[in-house]
Amino acid sequence: MKTVDHVQAEELFSSYWDEDLDPETQKALEEHLKTCLVCRREYQAFETTVRSVEGLHKMSAPGHLAEGVKDRIRKRSKGRFFAPRKLSERVPYEVVSLLMLGLLLAVYVVLQLAQPAQLRLP
Repeated sequence: MKTVDHVQAEELFSSYWDEDLDPETQKALEEHLKTCLVCRREYQAFETTVRSVEGLHKMSAPGHLAEGVKDRIRKRSKGRFFAPRKLSERVPYEVVSLLMLGLLLAVYVVLQLAQPAQLRLP
């Protein structure tokens, strides 16, 4: 049977509350909570906190919140995240290479077809 220590117990509180533990882990946590007064009190405090948060009035976020978060991240990261990118930074070099090879092949074919008398086939 699995055993749970104090650190693991605290990490499992949220999953236990959501009933998202496998039966073996759930049973091990319940056994630990029966025998450990410290963890039982911690879980009771966790329960109280979650219940009080569930009772709060739900509000939707303001429409401009996402843009404000992006702006703040952009400023703090000095443009590494959510910054406008140049086209050369957005297009993978492999695609550009393939396009250039295709263009060179097309120019070669056009030049060869423009002079049919000198057409050399390999």
